[in-house]
Amino acid sequence: MRIGFDFDNTIACYDHAIALLSEELFELPEELPRTKLALREFLRSAEREPEWTAFQGELYGPGMRHAKPFEGAIDAMQQLVAAGHDLMIISHRSSRPYTGPPYDLHEAARDWIMENLGSKGLFKCETSSIYFLETRKEKLARILDLDCQVFIDDLPEVLQEQDFPATTLGILFDPTGARLSHPRHTRISEWSEVIKVVRTLG
Repeated sequence: MRIGFDFDNTIACYDHAIALLSEELFELPEELPRTKLALREFLRSAEREPEWTAFQGELYGPGMRHAKPFEGAIDAMQQLVAAGHDLMIISHRSSRPYTGPPYDLHEAARDWIMENLGSKGLFKCETSSIYFLETRKEKLARILDLDCQVFIDDLPEVLQEQDFPATTLGILFDPTGARLSHPRHTRISEWSEVIKVVRTLG
């Protein structure tokens, strides 16, 4: 089968990167959790929205060096490749930050993939298996064009889009259990569950 994956917050986990970067870039209250949600709300409540926007450029640009693959992601993808499945990354990601230094965010992601996944034998032929698209509409169209039988994403709104291919099984990656379930997709909380779902499809 052709199995597609979203990238940000599906393969790449930013918890460690956010904690490190927030310490580097801001003076924060000691009691504030170093999480994405807490940092965003802290800056917004202080009317520092532009700093939050610039932070995201840092995070998805040079800050990617601190990001890590989700636990079990590499092992699961290696098992899928060994079983003969074709894997591809199809991600909606801006090529440049909305504010701040003009980092190439696509290049930063590709470099991370080659370092963290390519070194493990995954996605070595990036020109035919890695796609970064500027809009969600383009992302959904690419999933259809590539005829993915399965697509895994951390955002339920992607899987519930009207343009999400009817012939594609949507799998919601929800490690915290915070997302709402929906009849259109299967929900998993760990990467090892991807293997189980794919096996049921034959």
